[in-house]
Amino acid sequence: MHRFKKNLGFNLGLIGLGAAFLAGLVMAYLAYSGGEETSRALRATTTTEVGLLKGHSFAPGEEPVSLNEDNVKAAQADVADLVAHRDKLRSLIAGNPEMAIRGKASANSAELSALLRESVDGWRKLATDQGVKFSPNEPTSFGFHRYIHNQGTSPKRDFQKVDQQRLIIDYLVRQLVESRPAGSPLLIESVDREPIETFVLIPEGRPGAGTFGPDAEASRNEVDEFAPVRALSRPGLVEALSFRVRFVGYTPTLRTFVNKIRNSGRPFAVTTIDVGTTTKETEKLLASPASLVPSAGPAPAVTGTPTLSFFDQAPADSAAPAGNAAVSAEEKRVQVVQRKLSTFVVQIDYLSIPEEKPAAGAEGEPKK
Repeated sequence: MHRFKKNLGFNLGLIGLGAAFLAGLVMAYLAYSGGEETSRALRATTTTEVGLLKGHSFAPGEEPVSLNEDNVKAAQADVADLVAHRDKLRSLIAGNPEMAIRGKASANSAELSALLRESVDGWRKLATDQGVKFSPNEPTSFGFHRYIHNQGTSPKRDFQKVDQQRLIIDYLVRQLVESRPAGSPLLIESVDREPIETFVLIPEGRPGAGTFGPDAEASRNEVDEFAPVRALSRPGLVEALSFRVRFVGYTPTLRTFVNKIRNSGRPFAVTTIDVGTTTKETEKLLASPASLVPSAGPAPAVTGTPTLSFFDQAPADSAAPAGNAAVSAEEKRVQVVQRKLSTFVVQIDYLSIPEEKPAAGAEGEPKK
């Protein structure tokens, strides 16, 4: 120890040289390891590049497809065609922009609630003036029961979407009322909608994570709100607002209503149609006497002889067979099939294309 202290500077110099030597060894090893890793990555990249240039056979016996200039141009052309096809599909789904149904943003929930109550009263008056009836026990609130019977209820978000639903229901109700043939009975049981103002963010790990979906708990006690089992919405591609129209009437009313919706030029899609029988109470409410189904064609008759007919309308004129006498004015028919009232449930989706948001970090756009 005495000698170490006597030659302290020399000994410290030796220790420093040893530490520097060890550090050099460590750095040399790390550099060598890094070089090996870089070399392996380079070899892998070279192998991949050679494989791409050599080409790949997608099926036995087919010529390999390689990454050459011609194939790159062909791939770029295919991408351009796909983009054009996608834009065409978007245009077909969205329909004519001038016929789109858009809601307006309300200043507050009180204004929106008042507008919804006013619309519901107007639809009820329209139906009553046209002789359309409602269920006596619980008349429909046209999808806005929470706003009519629960004063102070306000949507959690997106007032404009709720107002858009109001305008769509207005269109559907008017089309249904106009679809009823003159004198034909019609009872509106309910018009239901998706309660989009109660949608919640779907957590990670579930289908549609990151998007908004229905909250079953929020609509449990609402009679005119529903979560559609079948819908045409696809997150990020197509948005859909679903509605369910339930009414009682005859088949011509349903047929006219569906055709009006399909041929409206608006982005509507009829997703489901359910048909059922009515109850005696409903038939009594409508007070419609038994009538018969419309004629599908002529039935031959012989003068003075009663004939059976499955139809309730006179047959269309047709040429009589040669040698037969004219049909007598006293021809009698016996109807054997009666036209019955039916309950119809029609689900309708209103489609729209989600707005494309600019990519994060794009020029002129601040990062969020």
